[in-house]
Amino acid sequence: MPPRKHVRQQRRKQAARRALIVLVLLLILAVIAGGIALLVNTIRNHSGGGETAVTTTVGPREPAVTATATLGSSGDILIHTPVLRSAKVSSGVYDFAPMFKHMKPYVTALDYSAINLEFGIGKGESDYYQREMIFRVPTSLIDTVMDTGYALGLCANNHVSNGSSLALTESTYAERNLDHIGLRGSAQDKRYLVKDVNGIKLGFVNYTYGSATSEQTLVNYFSTANLDAFYKDMETQMANMRAEGAEAIIVYLHWGSEYQIKPLESQTTMAKKLCEMGVDVIVGGHPHKIQPLELITAENGNQTVCLYSMGNILSNQTIESMYGGSYAANRGGNFQDYGVCKYADVKSRYNDSHYGEHDENCNDNGHTEDGLLFQCNFARYEDGTVFLSGVDVLPTWCYSKARNDGSKQKDYTIIPLDKKVSDWSAAFGVAEEDVIFAQRSYDRTMALVGDGITEINAACKTNIDAYVEAFKKAQSPVTTTQQ
Repeated sequence: MPPRKHVRQQRRKQAARRALIVLVLLLILAVIAGGIALLVNTIRNHSGGGETAVTTTVGPREPAVTATATLGSSGDILIHTPVLRSAKVSSGVYDFAPMFKHMKPYVTALDYSAINLEFGIGKGESDYYQREMIFRVPTSLIDTVMDTGYALGLCANNHVSNGSSLALTESTYAERNLDHIGLRGSAQDKRYLVKDVNGIKLGFVNYTYGSATSEQTLVNYFSTANLDAFYKDMETQMANMRAEGAEAIIVYLHWGSEYQIKPLESQTTMAKKLCEMGVDVIVGGHPHKIQPLELITAENGNQTVCLYSMGNILSNQTIESMYGGSYAANRGGNFQDYGVCKYADVKSRYNDSHYGEHDENCNDNGHTEDGLLFQCNFARYEDGTVFLSGVDVLPTWCYSKARNDGSKQKDYTIIPLDKKVSDWSAAFGVAEEDVIFAQRSYDRTMALVGDGITEINAACKTNIDAYVEAFKKAQSPVTTTQQ
């Protein structure tokens, strides 16, 4: 019996649904099969079995910097009697840390820093000796210098033998593992230092003026009366440093004339010759005033950065103390006689109504309060080339302030004149009435070194840019093809 009409219609609908399901399944299988074929083809192409290829061309690249090093340098420490008294805590106990406390963050931020140590060392805290321009200091001063972050002592100066023996002074540094140059323990010791500073080997040597250039003395001396002997000696030291891997040469010189802000002809003559010989950086001390910073270019194309004098970082050579001076030392005159100042002496900075009118060589105009932390930056590139990549200066001010205890004693503090710090009074304890003198110190320093910083940094950029372009031109474009 044939199905009823509605039954037949229901069966037809079921058959249509089954056909639709089959069609959908076939379409799904087709998509899967296509994906598998595409995957197989991709694998074949990447394994070299196909014909598809990707070609890439890489142009010249800049050289990579493989190491950087920052070198800091600070000027003269002169522990005059008032400074020593200020550090005295009790009998045989001295604390110099408050004088250096504000400098520590800046010095420790650098990779390696040097400072001029113008004194002899006593046998201990109680073994000191002070009279006019003779300095033998307690050993705790060295501990403070090292704790501040200075790692290299500059010892070739006219006060290194004051009141002490060279052997005692040198052994004190050696026992504390303070790197030092310009003074050695025996005639067999090296007269220079090659130091790996953050992966770059720097060569250091330190000389002071003397009667003759000698290879046998414990202190490195040179004589302006026979500079040829000095240059010959320097050639030997530079060759030795290069043989030990020195990639840049830094020369520290104790030279020039005290209380002058301009280098002598002998200084500029020496600097030009050392530039010609290949010295990278010259840093000077002894004048007790900052002298200009400049870039020297020799006829053979060599370039040298020269800071003629770092000035004082710590001393009692304040505006007031430079009035009068020592009668005995100056034969009845005063420190002003050295500068042949045409203006009257200033007994108090607060009563100086002629500030700005002073002759540049006057000794009551504040220059002897000024110092700096001179920073040289070095960079080595992947092919081994080392460049001086730039310089900078942190001006410092030796701040002396009478105590409020009724005594005549002063406190001494080295103030970092950091322009990133908006309030020197709050940050460094400078009295509000003295901030103006801190600003004057900053202005004096930057007037002497500011143009040099700009010139040197521009030259560094030019030199590095030229090197980078030459490095890129020496490369050929690299083309790679990948199947």
